[in-house]
Amino acid sequence: MFIVSKYLPKMIEKIEEIRDYLYKYLEARLDLFKTEAQEQIENIVIQIIYLVVLLLLVSLTGIFVFIMLAVLLNEWLDSRYWGFAIVFGLLLIKTIVWIRAGDWVNNIVRRLLYHIFKKN
Repeated sequence: MFIVSKYLPKMIEKIEEIRDYLYKYLEARLDLFKTEAQEQIENIVIQIIYLVVLLLLVSLTGIFVFIMLAVLLNEWLDSRYWGFAIVFGLLLIKTIVWIRAGDWVNNIVRRLLYHIFKKN
């Protein structure tokens, strides 16, 4: 009985010390997890912003290229509207093909996005 009462306070003190270390370890792991998650989210947001700006610039460039093509066709055909009609027809056909290939395009885009975000 004497041995138990002699070492019991030290054992309780050690158990509390271990508990404190365990809490500190769990807090550190949680902070590390939050930091890593925040870093990954920041990288994804940065890539999305980059892709949106790139898409906008490519779209504007495409619009100007198609307008220039239509004006060139107008000059070549000596007409005021045939160049625009031809470019419109080509874009309409391209749009219909794109709509019909929806599932195939979705799979390709899904794989592309997986590879882009997998790197990070």
